[in-house]
Amino acid sequence: MDLVNHPAFANTDKSFLIYLQKTLSTLTYKSDIEVIATLMAISNEASKKNVHFTPDMQVALLEYLKSRLPVNKRHQFEAMIKTFTTSMNKSK
Repeated sequence: MDLVNHPAFANTDKSFLIYLQKTLSTLTYKSDIEVIATLMAISNEASKKNVHFTPDMQVALLEYLKSRLPVNKRHQFEAMIKTFTTSMNKSK
C-alpha cells in the first residue's frame, strides 16, 4: 500500500506522508515496545505538522500496519485493535 497516493490521505502534507511511510516500513522486525515507541513518535510528528487522522486515515493506517506484520502476528494485531476499539466505544 502506498500511503502517499492513498485517497484517505489526499489532503495531507506530502512530506509527512513520506516520513510516515518510511517510518512504518521499519516496523516489521521491531519488538512490541519498539513499535509502540515508533507509533508515539509518529503521533508527535503528526501533532507538529498539524495532521489530524480522520477515521478513513486510521483505517488505512491499520490496514497498512497489519500488512507489514509477519503473518503469525496479524491475528494478535487484529484482536488487539478489536479490544481497543470496543473499549473506546464503551467510553463514549
